[in-house]
Amino acid sequence: MKLGTSSIIVAAFVGPGTVLTCATAGIEFGYGLGWILVFSVAATFVLQSFSAGVGILAHKGVGEAMREAAQHRMTRSVVFILVVLGLWAGTAAFQTGNLLGATAGMETLLGSMLPRSVYLLALGVVAAMILALNLRILTQILTGLVVLMSVVFVLTMVLAPVDWGAALGGLLVPRLPEGSLVKGLALVGTTVVTYNLFLHASAVKRYWKGEPTRRAWRREIVGMAIFLPLGGGVSLAILVAGATFVAPADGIRGIADIAPIIAPAAGNAARLLFGLGLFAAGITSAVTAPLAAAFGIREIFAWPEDAHDWRFRAVWISVLVTGLGFALIGRNPLEIIIAAQAANGLLLPFMAGFVLLLTARQREVTLPLWYRGVGAIVVLVTAGLGLRTLLWVWGQLGL
Repeated sequence: MKLGTSSIIVAAFVGPGTVLTCATAGIEFGYGLGWILVFSVAATFVLQSFSAGVGILAHKGVGEAMREAAQHRMTRSVVFILVVLGLWAGTAAFQTGNLLGATAGMETLLGSMLPRSVYLLALGVVAAMILALNLRILTQILTGLVVLMSVVFVLTMVLAPVDWGAALGGLLVPRLPEGSLVKGLALVGTTVVTYNLFLHASAVKRYWKGEPTRRAWRREIVGMAIFLPLGGGVSLAILVAGATFVAPADGIRGIADIAPIIAPAAGNAARLLFGLGLFAAGITSAVTAPLAAAFGIREIFAWPEDAHDWRFRAVWISVLVTGLGFALIGRNPLEIIIAAQAANGLLLPFMAGFVLLLTARQREVTLPLWYRGVGAIVVLVTAGLGLRTLLWVWGQLGL
């Protein structure tokens, strides 16, 4: 039974940034921020269901729908600039973190037997080779890597000395421990990712082409109900395991300092399996970020739906090369995080509202009124979070 493309979405949001953000959130604030992950995964499910609705029910990609909706020349110019720059800049910023994270995984596995630049270049080549594959083959590869991550990190949570009462309280009782606001925003930002809205609509439109619409819609939702909670479970497992971890006296200085959180599950092989999980998280996200940019920009400009079209390839190559370039020159990770969060915070409410409106308007499948209401609430919450994120970025830049 085909379960659609939601494994690609999990591969996109469970990247190195997610692993490190969740681990450090658990180390610094215990179980207290677990409820934010629950909200983030629920919000992701709602928004991605509307994004899938754009592709399957409205038979459009998000970029294509935006192009059709912006009829006035000035409006279209503003929308194109906002989306193209925001989508491209956001994915390029995320791409740098993805490649650095995958490289850190390789260094954890193999040590410093080779210069970091060699690892980065090798990862760039591997990502390019995977991006050149057929969508169905790509989906199968990413599904396998997602399962690998899930096994490593969920097993860690099960075997770790977790205080399950406290963990349940962290999941059910919303609270922000002192000093945790920025980390909480980071947990949302690493899960509810704007470019996934473009990626999902375009992927389902191609994946289910020729299938009966209602059956495709039902199967995609079933796939989402399996894979998105699985991705959320990975994030939660990392946070919970982190909450049981006693950080070194001099604090967390690098990724290698976090590897021991999976020691309960892996024993002496902890460093090896953590490196493998981090590598899987990095390489999957390093594939999906350029793909999302290429899908969205192709649809905005109405380029042919041909994976071999030079303009489509030029977009994903430019994202890959830009991310690789910043990684090679050792750009400050804080600057990369700021750029990614700014792009995400700016575009997310706008795009979330758009996919909600477009899916609600289609007539192929009638969505329940209560579900559309939940979607509206999620859009409002993301707008508030987006504003708060932009204010944080403003403060970090000292403006």
